[in-house]
Amino acid sequence: MSEIAVKTIPRRGRLWVIVLLAAAVGLLAYAIVNISTQKAGSSLVHIAGISDAQGLFGGVPQEGARLGSSDAGVTIQVFNDLQCSSCRQDFLSTIPALTEDYARPGSAKLLYRNYSNGENPTELGFYGAEAAAEQGYGWQYTYLFFRNQTEAERFGIDQDFLDSVAGGVEELNAPEWEAALEENGQSNGPIAERLKSQEELGSKLGIRVGQAMILTGPNGTKTLQEGPTLREVEAAIAAVE
Repeated sequence: MSEIAVKTIPRRGRLWVIVLLAAAVGLLAYAIVNISTQKAGSSLVHIAGISDAQGLFGGVPQEGARLGSSDAGVTIQVFNDLQCSSCRQDFLSTIPALTEDYARPGSAKLLYRNYSNGENPTELGFYGAEAAAEQGYGWQYTYLFFRNQTEAERFGIDQDFLDSVAGGVEELNAPEWEAALEENGQSNGPIAERLKSQEELGSKLGIRVGQAMILTGPNGTKTLQEGPTLREVEAAIAAVE
C-alpha cells in the first residue's frame, strides 16, 4: 500500500541540482538501465513503505554510512546505485533480512557505499541519501528510494521526488536535511567529496555492476559481486565471522 509523505519540506533554492541535472540530459541507455534524473510531471508522489522502513531500521544503531553496532565483529560494505533499476531487487531481497538478523542483534554492521552503475559517477539521488545519513537516517532514505523506484520512473528524479522520499523518513529533521543539500551539496562541497571517495573506493576494489558486498571478519574477507543472494551473503558471513 502506498502512503503519502505528509511532512512539508521547505521550498528553498534549487541551484545545487543544476549541474547534476544537466549531466544527466542526453546520456544514452546503459546495459544497466539508469532511471532518468530529468524533471517530469508534478502530480502527487505516493511513497510506499514508510511504516516498513520505521519498523525495519528503528532501534538499530545508525551513524553516517553505518547500520549496526560499531563493535560488531563482521563488517559488510554494501555498494549499490539508487538509480539503477536492476539493482532494486538486489537491495530489497537482502538488506531487510541482514538488518533484522545481523545488524539488530549486533553480530554485523553494514556500511553503505553509493556507487554508480552508469556513466555518470554521481547521481542526484545519492545527495539526498547522504544528507539523510548526516542525521543518522541514510538507510531509511535509501530503503524508501529503492522501494519507490516505480514512482521515480513515473515522475522523474528531481528535487520534488527527493523531498517526497525525505518526507517519508519518520523523525528526519526536514529543515536540516534541506539545509545540508543547500550548504553541502555543491559540486565541490562535503557531500560531493564523500561521494567521490566512495566511487574511488569501489573502483579500487573492482566493484562491477549490480549490488556488491565486501565482508570482513576475524577469519578473513569475502567479496560478492553482481547481486549476491541472501543465502550467498549468509554463507559469506559464516565464513568470515
